[in-house]
This record gives sequence, C-alpha cells and structure tokens, in this order.
Amino acid sequence: MRSSDLTQVLRNIPSSKDKNIIARIGEDVFAFEHTNGTIVQSVDIITPVVDDPYQFGAIAVANALSDIYAKGGIPKYGLNIIEFPISSLPLSYLEEMIKGGRDKALEAGVSIVGGHTIDDSPKYGFAVTGFIPEGANFISKSGAMPGDLVFLTKPLGIGIYTTAIDQKLASVEQMEEVVSLMMKLNHDASKAFRKVQINACTDVTGFGLVGHLTDVAEKSNISIELYNDQIAFLPEVFQLIENGAVPEGILKNHYSFHKNVKHLTSLSREEEYLLYDPQTSGGLLIFVSPAESENLLQEFEKNNVTAFHIGKVVEARDARIETKNTIK
Repeated sequence: MRSSDLTQVLRNIPSSKDKNIIARIGEDVFAFEHTNGTIVQSVDIITPVVDDPYQFGAIAVANALSDIYAKGGIPKYGLNIIEFPISSLPLSYLEEMIKGGRDKALEAGVSIVGGHTIDDSPKYGFAVTGFIPEGANFISKSGAMPGDLVFLTKPLGIGIYTTAIDQKLASVEQMEEVVSLMMKLNHDASKAFRKVQINACTDVTGFGLVGHLTDVAEKSNISIELYNDQIAFLPEVFQLIENGAVPEGILKNHYSFHKNVKHLTSLSREEEYLLYDPQTSGGLLIFVSPAESENLLQEFEKNNVTAFHIGKVVEARDARIETKNTIK
C-alpha cells in the first residue's frame, strides 16, 4: 500500500493530544513515556508461510517481536491472536502452533499472558509490550542523517523461498535454510546497536527492502544510495525465480514503490525483483554515522551478528532511492 493510500484509509483515526505519547501511527510501534521509563507496544499477524505448525507459530512470534527490537526495546509480555478453523483442522495443529509461539517467546524472555482465538482460516498474531532499557534511546524511523551508513542484518529472498515452499518447488535444504532464518530473533542485533549511537532503524517485512527504505527516507527527508552489489541474498533465489517462485507481493510492492527508485546502473529483472521481495521476520535496517559505524561493527562481532553494508544516506534528491554498484 502506498503511503498516500494509507493516509487516506487512516484519516478518521483522531490524533491523541496526550503529551506522553512519543510514537504513534507511522512508526513501527506505539510508544509512551511512563513514570518508570518508555513503554513500547506493537502487534503483527501473518498467514502460514510453512507447512509445519510448530515452525509457523515460532516464526509468527519472531516476526512480531522485530518491531520492538527495531526501536531499541526489550519485549516483555505478549498476547496471542490466533485464527483457526476448528471444523476443518485437528486441534493438534493448533496446539503445535501455540507451542512454537511459546518456545520462541521463552527464548526472547517474553511471557505470554493471554490472547484471543477466532474460528477462521489459520493466522497467528502476537501483540507485544516491551520497554526501552535505562540508558538507551527510542530509535525512530525519522532520524537518518546525510552521511549515515546503512546496514542490513539478514539476507533478502525470504518471500521467494516461502513461495517456492508453497508451490512445492523448494528442496529440503532450502526449506531448512529459510525456516532457520525466519526463526532467528533480531534480539542480538538490537542488543548490539543499543551499545552505540544509531540514528534510525526499522525492520524489513512485507513491503520489501525498497518499501522500508522509502519509509525511512520520506520520514527523515533524505535520499539513499543503495549498493546493488553489496546486498546479500539467500543463495538460490535466482534459480527459484527462474522456476516460477515469484510472490504476488513483489508485483504489489513494485507498483507501490518503483516511482521512488532511480537505477544508476542496470539491473536484471531478477535482481530488481529481490529489492521488492516481501520478507517475513526479515532483518533490521540500521542507520549509523561513519564515526559510530566501527563501534557498531565491533558490537555485531561480539554478538555474532552478520551485517551487510548496503548503502549510504545523502541529501534529499528527486529519487528517494538511487541504486548503483560500488566503485572498486
């Protein structure tokens, strides 16, 4: 959905005048100042991206927690929001979904304290409450500055791999690889960047890399040079695209965001597809000054976080995103 469309849809939601609110619609989370610090809340819901119900539950919770991690927060409590067709699927499937979500929440140190279930086609959502730890800052999407370096903490291609799973095109090895990636929490990356001064952060999910970069660029009033040859992809994405594993979300994202992009070096159709690939439980996009980038990389190394330097922030230009190859 384009930002102009979103603004139109949400125009009837009144803007609160509560001075304690520091983040609202347009951010990844709702955040407010409380007596004992900053509280952050978010909610997300997804349809099954894998066949295994336990894995689906774990992925749904990992995906929902990413918004909190992107703000520099620590998730603490969660509520399950589950849709399940009780007349057409066995309750054992539902039990496994809940087990997967429970185990991923426990890994993150989150207590599941309740929830709600609806009789409908399978979906798993998670409403999360967390806090910004003492000494840390709330990280918005509007603070990116010219000169900032842009890092991404997971490779792209998740949407293509999950589409391949749905179309029975993925090998066992490919399924295992993408499931492992989606189940990986963004906890360590968030823990690392809280030790340094970063300017902006968001997670990469359904709008794809270009969609989320555009969001930061618009809110920060900057443009971004995106380095085509530095973006990491899952290893067999191009083969899967060739075999027909192209998610509908790629075409929707391209329609919504391609006018924000100028290609300074040519891309193949497949390479361009990857920029719009919708991610489930994708990585974090982190914007940091050159002076702090070395400290960030050191913290990544301490926390065993793989990060890819994929771009640089520049003054606002006609195009919000300019793609190019780096000069060797």
